Amino acid sequence: MDHSTPPPAYNSPTPGQQVDVNNTEALPPPNYTPPSKFTIGSSTTEPLVRIVEVKGHLALLHAFSELKNQVDALEVPVPHVPADNEKKWAWFVALAVEQFDVWCQGLKPGDKSKSMKVVLPPIDVLMVWHAYMLNPRWYAEDCMRIPACGLLKEFERHFGALLEDPTSPFLTETPTQARQDFWFSRTSLPFDPFEGMKTMTNKIIFCPKCNGPISVELMNALGTGYFQQRFTSTCTKPTCTFGEVTKEKLAMRKLASDIAKKAESDHVDASSHLAGSFFTSNALDGGKVNKNKQNACELAKPFYVNSPLNTYVYGSLEYREQLCLAVMNSGGNTLLGVRGRLRFSTQPRLIGRVMSAYNDDKAYSAELVGAVLRQGSFVQKMYDLGWTHAGYFDKAGDGLALQHAMARYHAFLDLMSSSPASFFVPTLDIDLVWHTHQLFPQKYSSDCEQYLRRFIDHDDKVEGVRLSSAFDITCRAWKERFGVQYTHCGCPIPGDTIGQRLSRIVGIYSPPTSPPSHLMPFERPDLLSATHPSDHNAVRFMAQTERAHKLMTMKYENVAKKKVKEREKAAKKAAKAAMEAKARGSAIRSSGAGHQHGYYADGFYDPYYAQSVGPDGRRSRSSYAHTAVFLLPVPIFFGAGMYAYGGGVGGCVSADGGMVDSRGGCGSVRLIYLFYSPFDFRPTHFRSV
Repeated sequence: MDHSTPPPAYNSPTPGQQVDVNNTEALPPPNYTPPSKFTIGSSTTEPLVRIVEVKGHLALLHAFSELKNQVDALEVPVPHVPADNEKKWAWFVALAVEQFDVWCQGLKPGDKSKSMKVVLPPIDVLMVWHAYMLNPRWYAEDCMRIPACGLLKEFERHFGALLEDPTSPFLTETPTQARQDFWFSRTSLPFDPFEGMKTMTNKIIFCPKCNGPISVELMNALGTGYFQQRFTSTCTKPTCTFGEVTKEKLAMRKLASDIAKKAESDHVDASSHLAGSFFTSNALDGGKVNKNKQNACELAKPFYVNSPLNTYVYGSLEYREQLCLAVMNSGGNTLLGVRGRLRFSTQPRLIGRVMSAYNDDKAYSAELVGAVLRQGSFVQKMYDLGWTHAGYFDKAGDGLALQHAMARYHAFLDLMSSSPASFFVPTLDIDLVWHTHQLFPQKYSSDCEQYLRRFIDHDDKVEGVRLSSAFDITCRAWKERFGVQYTHCGCPIPGDTIGQRLSRIVGIYSPPTSPPSHLMPFERPDLLSATHPSDHNAVRFMAQTERAHKLMTMKYENVAKKKVKEREKAAKKAAKAAMEAKARGSAIRSSGAGHQHGYYADGFYDPYYAQSVGPDGRRSRSSYAHTAVFLLPVPIFFGAGMYAYGGGVGGCVSADGGMVDSRGGCGSVRLIYLFYSPFDFRPTHFRSV
């Protein structure tokens, strides 16, 4: 199937046929034959993802959503845990990450041969693993760099088997005794996460200098627990002079340790790479990082004869420990100082990528608490659409919704193949299939290489303004390449005027002039809503210095000025376009079809708010309607004293403004964002971050 071949079509209800689109049971299944092959660039392929795998993924998302509902309803019997549902969930996710870490580090090579029904961990740990794999570049790199993750990769087939049987009761039935016993043998923790939370109140960390164990509270009344923003502790060894231990100091130790790993110029073992330097856009970047790493080690070595480094064999564990301490000392025992020893002042993109992996003491490059919380937005949207519920796609024609998502995902890959340098934003339906593909990491990697000639990362954190701009580019590129609109949910598309959006929404219900393509959704509210932009990876980065704040403020002020000009221009056209749309709306009402789509008699549909507006001005919100997709965040500077759960070094907030990054450290700036509509430019809500 090439671009010259017309796509298969399905038929919309005939003109005059009365169909209530708000009642999916009333919709007759369209006459539609899904494509059996798809074009990606110059290649043609069978579906890269199977429908059964997407259904299995949806069943897993349902289990995650039900788990969150349980946590929301729970009165936690643990001191100092916030009662607020958002913060309580963040605490629960942080516990799940701790348990994932214990489980991952405890796996043994022989375990991979055991049955899936024995080795798979509890649902909260599966949730963390799921989010980890949805950071495909970090996950793939860690599986090469970190021995424990390399072993975890051997268990991917068990995760895949879970997705291949969506009707299995595995996720809801009582776990077998064999499964509980295996979990306990590797973790010494209760299998039930709600039992585990009662006992998991402390953890052991290690002093960055002497490596002595330190027992720290996860939560305490002072806000200095390991899960809290102002985490701090001290080494308990009387002879240790390191001083205060923070997340930043733990991250410094992790970075110095990786710098000190053996790396020769002619051969660099995978485990010796710094995080973020393995898969890069430039093939020379890895060599640059390793060269700078070697230079940092040479400059850190003491030159006096009695140096401890002269006592040990080069490359031994003892030698590496002493070299690690020397690197730390050369950087003044600060994360910023050790970063400076890498001498990447002329390569901010590369050092930024590397340093984003060093935020605490865990081995993993992805910040897993934030990764899970960011996925929560997507999980909730799938749950609200009803797609995660058992049997939702069992009725005649319902499965076509997933076939449509499958077709759009392959078209999305084709779009990426046509413009390698662009950053495209998926919609919810595309993102669902994309996520499913990533849950088979080996296949995803090989498919990317075969059809796209490069590894495609699923960027887990994208600054909000960039995401909005990229979505605008995606809409235009999609329309140009495929000749159809990218999104059909009725929400505002950046770059459109209000009149254009209103005209397009009303125009959807005009008699078709040509058969719709397989990239056009049929008239189902959930399917239209599934073309809403997938913004779960949208983040707003907090400035760490006053200078950075001023630069950020200047950036947003410039964007704001641009949006005001766009609004003024749109206002001039909106009146005329609205009158034309109203005339078409009158024709729809006269045919008796208007109220099918939520229109009031003598009223109109407001696509910005995704609401029908009656003659009395009342708004009726559809259960599938969405709030504005992209809001303009305006940062306001505040001092460091404000409390924000999970903040600190590199903290960020999710698309809905909630804190999602639990990196510790000494962030000196906190921001409050006022969210403005770029079309209305009045504050809609604010969030303290």
